[in-house]
Amino acid sequence: MIEHHAADPGDDQEADVLGSYLEVLRARLSGERFELLIRAVQTTCALLAEGREAVLEVPGDPDLAPELQREYLSLMAVMITGHLDHRLVELAAPDGGTGWAVVDNTLPRREPAQAPPSPCEAAERAWIAQELDGIVRATQDTGPADG
Repeated sequence: MIEHHAADPGDDQEADVLGSYLEVLRARLSGERFELLIRAVQTTCALLAEGREAVLEVPGDPDLAPELQREYLSLMAVMITGHLDHRLVELAAPDGGTGWAVVDNTLPRREPAQAPPSPCEAAERAWIAQELDGIVRATQDTGPADG
């Protein structure tokens, strides 16, 4: 498991989390591996900018080493969330392979009781649940065919 922790929340200055994270990556990875990682992230950003809904695989090099796949997911999580409080969890895939999930490592905020969701929010939540259910079913259906 890879775990990243945010800087001290008592800091008065807003930290450049992404810039600092990229500096650490550049120091940790060889130049070629760092460039490969950055190209994969740039490809993902370009696909998202074109309006693609999701990228389920690391784009570009299908043989991207597993440790670079983890770095790719961590970097994307930092870019999306703007913080380092996440961890990567290795999951077994139905086909016997492995995959990764990015999990928020922050504690949920306790907020006062809220009013029930508006009809629009309820419809959006129902649509998201339906889409996720479809993804799960499609993933389960892609297992190896028995002959």
